[in-house]
Amino acid sequence: MTPRPRATYSMIAKEAGVSEATVSRVLNGDSRVDGDRAKSVLDVVERLGYRKHRAATALASGRTNLIAVVIDNDLSIFSDPFWGTVTSGISRVLMENELQTLLLVTSVSSIDGPVAHYLQAGEVDGAIFFQLHKDALVRKLAKTGLPIVIAGSPHAATDFVFVDTDNFGGGHAATKHLVNRGCKKVAIITGDIETVAGHQRLDGYHQAYRELGRVPAKALTAYGDYSYESGKREMARLLADQSDIDGVFACNDLMALGAIAAIEERGLTVPNDVAVIGFDDSVVAQTSRPGLTSVRQDIVALGEAAAELMIAQLRNEPVEPRILPTQLVIRASA
Repeated sequence: MTPRPRATYSMIAKEAGVSEATVSRVLNGDSRVDGDRAKSVLDVVERLGYRKHRAATALASGRTNLIAVVIDNDLSIFSDPFWGTVTSGISRVLMENELQTLLLVTSVSSIDGPVAHYLQAGEVDGAIFFQLHKDALVRKLAKTGLPIVIAGSPHAATDFVFVDTDNFGGGHAATKHLVNRGCKKVAIITGDIETVAGHQRLDGYHQAYRELGRVPAKALTAYGDYSYESGKREMARLLADQSDIDGVFACNDLMALGAIAAIEERGLTVPNDVAVIGFDDSVVAQTSRPGLTSVRQDIVALGEAAAELMIAQLRNEPVEPRILPTQLVIRASA
């Protein structure tokens, strides 16, 4: 079956018995067009299945109605339910404002790579960055006037618009809870410490120790990458080196579940032998057995706030950075 050719202004104008200029005015919402003529155009548009061509619309209006969501990582991140949840929050708010999400998952370490060229080529109206390791590309894009939002605190004091979770407070609360429940030797499995969030959660852990007048041994810090596998691997290594560890703060829920698996494989139980706390309070924390105590960040609200800050910039409204609170949700694991 031969596909029907794409409808054009010329085709619509011919069938509706009007000029191409009238078609353009109707499709661009000009209320001054005669009602009968407008109805005739819209009836033909419906019958032919006409859809606006995004590139042509962008040339005419200067807007693409696309917002890039750039995750500075690789595709392995999608094993973590965090990303599906946060992007749903972004997409919902953008769609309510007739904007669409363009997801890019790639390293943005180069200021002259394909992503940099794409974002500078006028293909998107703005960019929201997640898990940013370096600020150089964002600085370059900001100089071009492209609206930018960073989900996560910037690496240094800047004028970038950002939204973040209270990562320091969450790390502090998790560690303090383990100490208060009687744990004598609390370890941490960090996330990606090349990101500000990873460092802040580690800093919160250190602060809880300092308040006790103690300094945690370096051997109590294990470096994960937010994956289940790294949580399991690092927990096994911690227990092999220091069998008397009785508490662990894993910097996300997937690593916490990996840690629990390693603890149980060693013949120990959670929380009787080792108490475990995660971070995110994602669906895996809410459905795991034992139930996982976790630092709750409102992941949907994080995405929504990032989208709201982007929309405010597109409307030339004033914007301020936002820090969203965390809450420790206590379940069976600690």
